[in-house]
Amino acid sequence: MEAKPIITLKQMLAHMAAAVEPFALRYVKYNEQKGTGGELVAISGQLLSGRGKAEAAPLVGPGPEAGEELEAWVRRNPNHGANMTRNLVSTVNGRYTKVHIYLITEFEGKRLVI
Repeated sequence: MEAKPIITLKQMLAHMAAAVEPFALRYVKYNEQKGTGGELVAISGQLLSGRGKAEAAPLVGPGPEAGEELEAWVRRNPNHGANMTRNLVSTVNGRYTKVHIYLITEFEGKRLVI
């Protein structure tokens, strides 16, 4: 049995930031407030929010409907650095997913090491 290739967290984040082609990853779900998680999720066709084709993707999910409230909601600072999260958007259906970077286990078929 061959071991999977390895990618470091720093390399993965750099690749995500520079990506113009969609990528795939696996991560573990976790919700501290509800005390749930542990489910392994695999997603593909993702880009960082605001990159490439994802810029034209419609907003999906809860939020204000229109006007000034919508502009303020879109521009708010998500503090990704402090929270260790990234917003991903599907190039297939425009859905957004927030992922905690320390819960990612694989990126593009490579095992992630911190």
